[in-house]
Amino acid sequence: MTIMNFLDSNFFTGLITLLVGFSAIILYFRQKNDQKRDAAKLILQEIRYAEQTIRIAKEHGYNYYLANKLLPTNSWHKNINFFVHELKETDIDLISRFYSHSSYIDILIMKISDKKNEMLFIKKKPTGVSLPTPSLPIIPTSVPFSPIDPNVNTIISQEFELNSTNILRDVSEKVEFIYNTPAIDKLRLISEKKYLWFI
Repeated sequence: MTIMNFLDSNFFTGLITLLVGFSAIILYFRQKNDQKRDAAKLILQEIRYAEQTIRIAKEHGYNYYLANKLLPTNSWHKNINFFVHELKETDIDLISRFYSHSSYIDILIMKISDKKNEMLFIKKKPTGVSLPTPSLPIIPTSVPFSPIDPNVNTIISQEFELNSTNILRDVSEKVEFIYNTPAIDKLRLISEKKYLWFI
């Protein structure tokens, strides 16, 4: 093998290795950009849905439908690392605060749901049957109620107002809607950004 053949062989091997490495780097950054764009789209959807749910609850005295969650997924905290260089600190704080409030509302809704599942509802005694009156835990109530009717063996649950309900109303009133803010406009631009093949 001549020296020229040796050099040609090493040159082409090196060139192929360089091209493969360059292609791998391009693919890596493309995947990162795709992940960032997808995360931004999902975060926008979560914020829109949470705000809509809060608005509907507000129209009904902050009475949330217990089967719904404001944040079925929480993509912001999983993907915040994608946006630390794209958003200002104030923008990140604004979005983080919204997610924090919404997550806490979900916790309160779950607690209220659990308590309502444990509450006793009105149940008439069968005619001619004498049932003992169960001993009930003392629960603070905002509505005074009369002693248990001898024809009823449980208490009407609606007479009680859970402290969680008051906290839920208070937190909901303080949620700042952010979907139409400049911070979310930046996320919207990221979600719609078209990247060049080599960037």
